[in-house]
Amino acid sequence: MLIDKINLNLLRIFEKVYETKSMTRSAQELFMTQSGISQNIKHLEEILNLKLFDRIKQRLIPTEKATVLYKNCKRSLHEIEKTLLDVTGKDEELMGNVSIGLPIEFGNNLVLPLLADLGKKYSKITYKIKYGLGLSINNELLNGSLDFAFVDNFNFDKRIKLKKITDETLVMCASESYIKKIGPVKNTKDFFQELDFVDYLPDAFVVRSWFRHHFKMTQMQLNLRASLFDVSGLSKMINLGMGVGVLPLYIVETLKKRGHKLYLFKGSGKPLKNAISVAWLDGKTRSAASDFLFNHLTTSF
Repeated sequence: MLIDKINLNLLRIFEKVYETKSMTRSAQELFMTQSGISQNIKHLEEILNLKLFDRIKQRLIPTEKATVLYKNCKRSLHEIEKTLLDVTGKDEELMGNVSIGLPIEFGNNLVLPLLADLGKKYSKITYKIKYGLGLSINNELLNGSLDFAFVDNFNFDKRIKLKKITDETLVMCASESYIKKIGPVKNTKDFFQELDFVDYLPDAFVVRSWFRHHFKMTQMQLNLRASLFDVSGLSKMINLGMGVGVLPLYIVETLKKRGHKLYLFKGSGKPLKNAISVAWLDGKTRSAASDFLFNHLTTSF
């Protein structure tokens, strides 16, 4: 049988190289030399008589056969580990690196504190955090670089599964000094079109969404003074009186606690929500540590 020729450790090394796409990183995580990792992969390729990785411009690219082997071996090795723990009566020790995608502000304010608490309890779990939104997270999930990610609304690839976990309430606000400068607030299209705005995107997508949601106002002629794809930067622009913008409510509450004076525009009464979901690649096997974190974090919200 072919399996008689393979040491189980060869598959564990292959698993790590596939996940890291790096001989150097695999060596560091497995406490081996880089040459030792390379020799073991070469030995496994010789036993199987097939190529597992292409070496292109100093990058390791898994072959199609390697992907098939990884998916099945990952699942099988995990089942073997569970069986060994069951028959020995031991608890599974959570360890290993978990790669998580995060939107910056939601991640920093709500997810990182949870990870820090878990990190104190499970000292052998390490985190690899990838910040990003939309397309970049979509691609990272598809290429297997991320175990899972927290995302907002985006048209993800159909191979990526989504599960809604919470909502962000979005509010339109401005500094009190800016409001004093413009005079009494009126909920009219003409009034709003005289204001200055800041948004995440050049087309003021979020600001326009707020007007559509609350007042059914469309085709607004907006004076967009700045666009920056960063909540911290947007918050600073609003605080400095650059214009009106839309922020998550928890960010506004944090700013107020720090002494910033902000005015919140009143809408129609029903708040504008931004759905936050957890996303993962369908069929990708998670390690015990990754699976634990996935379940813990998703239920925490």
